[in-house]
This record gives sequence, structure tokens and C-alpha cells, in this order.
Amino acid sequence: MKKVIAIVAAFVVVIGAVVGIGMSKKSAEKTSTVIKIGGVFDTSGDASAYGEAEQKGANFAVKRINAAGGIKVNGKTYTIEMVNKDSKSDNTEAASVTTSLISNNKVNAIVGPVTTAATQAAVPAATKGQTPMMSPTAGADSITVQKNGKVQPYIFRAQFKNSYLGTKMAQFADEQVKAKDVVIFQDNSSDYGTGITSAFKKAYKGHVVDTASYQAGDTDFQAMLTKIKNQKFDAIVINGYYTEAGAILKQARDMGINVPVIGPDGLGDPKLAEIAGNQNASNVYYAAHFSTQAPATDAATPFVTAYKKAYGEDPSQFTALAYDAVYMIKQAIEDEKSVDKAKITTGLAHIKNFDGVTGKMTMDAFHNPKKSIVMVGETDGKDTTATVVK
Repeated sequence: MKKVIAIVAAFVVVIGAVVGIGMSKKSAEKTSTVIKIGGVFDTSGDASAYGEAEQKGANFAVKRINAAGGIKVNGKTYTIEMVNKDSKSDNTEAASVTTSLISNNKVNAIVGPVTTAATQAAVPAATKGQTPMMSPTAGADSITVQKNGKVQPYIFRAQFKNSYLGTKMAQFADEQVKAKDVVIFQDNSSDYGTGITSAFKKAYKGHVVDTASYQAGDTDFQAMLTKIKNQKFDAIVINGYYTEAGAILKQARDMGINVPVIGPDGLGDPKLAEIAGNQNASNVYYAAHFSTQAPATDAATPFVTAYKKAYGEDPSQFTALAYDAVYMIKQAIEDEKSVDKAKITTGLAHIKNFDGVTGKMTMDAFHNPKKSIVMVGETDGKDTTATVVK
């Protein structure tokens, strides 16, 4: 009899332990204090310079937030876990890893993708998964707008849209460079290049002498440059990315074309000078969201100091944009007092007077941040001047 009682008692203890473990797991799931942010960054392929910088910026933001005590919501303290995936500078891969982050990693929000085309490819996955997605650097106006003209509910950006970029570049060409005549080179294979060109032409008060179109991956621009060499123009505008822009710059300087070169944020990477040669990367001006020489808010200088201490180098504008993207997600969570994806989406849509390191930002009705722009001047491949264009 005693043996039976002992067996029953042991059985009850085991069952109790199993039930307790099950309840403990359910309780842990309900009270999880980790917020997952997915990162879709091109850390390999043609856009890797941007992707690596943005991943570093996002990771640094998470590190600083967690070190400062995390995010406090309704009496709970949450830490952030950054789940990064390489989209390999491939649009199909960007869509795939976005789906994976939502379905497999159960992220609360996403930072990325890096480029316009990759972001466009990832929009359906983010929308289907009802997950807020903040691209640090996708510039096409259409990114945040549906075909019916309504806002994309889950898509946001930290950078200004291309039409704004082109408009401000034209203003800089008119007022600062005082260029009466310009030649435009545009990347015809992307909405980025053509969109900025379109906006520039609408806003520019001078005369566009010629518009030369090229494709991503082109390396020989001799024929285009020979065609324009003997024409009268005060500046060259290159609307594209640093890979081709660097080659155009080198070949232009080698031919004795030494007029100022103006470009968008796609030229704002040290690899531009590596490709063109430092000696050729002078009298070059590129649009930026951030410059260590012209702090946009009180948050900028402490960020630069901390980043330089951690990595031994100044942060790039792409690093700063991804950093701001993470902090805007934090702001949205705190404003809505919730880690629920729908609430984070609402919070991002209502961001107002956010003191980011790239400027004071307010989201407009189409999820574009309103902020000033900085035109950075290069001499011998180094950033030497910064002019705020409002």
C-alpha cells in the first residue's frame, strides 16, 4: 500500500512539474521583454558599401538603446534584438529575407532595404505581414504611395524622397554654384536616377545643355564626355550611384573637364574617391542627410563622438540614417506605449519633431520625413565643406 501511495505521489509531482513547465513557457511567451527588429541590408554585392554602413548604424543604435536601459512600456523594460539578413544587392533576395524575418523571426519592425528597387520588391511582403518597414535610404517618391494614390500603410523612410532631393540640388546649383548651364548624366536603369533628374529639371532656373543616360554597370563614358567636352556648361550633374559616378568623374578629369560636379546622396561614399582617384575628387558636391561639419540637431554631436570612439571613424550619412530609423521605431513604441506591430505602425505615422541625428523630423501624410538637406563639398576625396539648403 505504501508503495502504491509513493508511486501515485511521484506521478503527481512529475505531472505537476510538467504542467508547471508548460505554464512557465506560456507565461514567458506572454511576458517576453525582447523587441525584435529585422535588418534587410546589402552586405554583399554592388550596394554593399551602403548596406554595411547602414547595418553598422542600426546595430550601434540598438547597442546604445540597450546600454541606456532599453525601452520602457507600461512598467516593463524591453531590450532590442537586431536580426540582420543580407539581401545581397538583389531585389528578389530582399523580398525573400523580408518574408523570412516576418514569418520565421517574428520581428516587430524592419529597418531596410537599402535601395529603391529592393524596397519596392519588399513592399508586398511587409504589407502582407502587416509589419512596419522603415527604409533608411529608398528615395523613389512611389515607395510610400500605392497605385491608387493612397499611402502605403506599412512603409516609411528616413531619407527625403527623390523629388525633394532633385529640387534642392537645383537650388544649390542656382544659388551656390551659380551654374547657368549644366550637363546631366543619369542612371537610366533606376527610378533613383531618372526621378532626381526629372525633379532637378523642373526646379532648375538655368539651361540643361544635354542629358546623357547610362546603365548601372557601365564603365566607359568616353563617348559621352567627348560629345559634351567642347560645349559651354558650368557644372556636371550626375544622378546615380558612386560606382558609375566615380568612373565618370575620373574620365572627365582625365579629359580636362574640371567644372564642379553635383550629385545626390548616392555619391556620398568614400568609394567615389577610390574609383575616381583622390586627385580627381575635388570641386565635387553631393547631397547629404547628415554631415559631421554641420550638425543638424543637438543629438548629432554626441552621436558622432560615441560612434568615433566605438569604431575609430566618422559615421557616414548612411550610418546616421539607419541609426535614426531604429530610434524612430523606439519613439513610436514609447509614444503608443505598445510593442504591437499595428501600434508601432501608428506611432511611426505620427512622428513629430523627432530630434534625429540627420535632422528634426516630422512624418508627412505619405510617410516622408520633412527635414533640411546638406550639400557636402569634397576636396582631394575628403569632405571639406557643408552647406545647409532649406
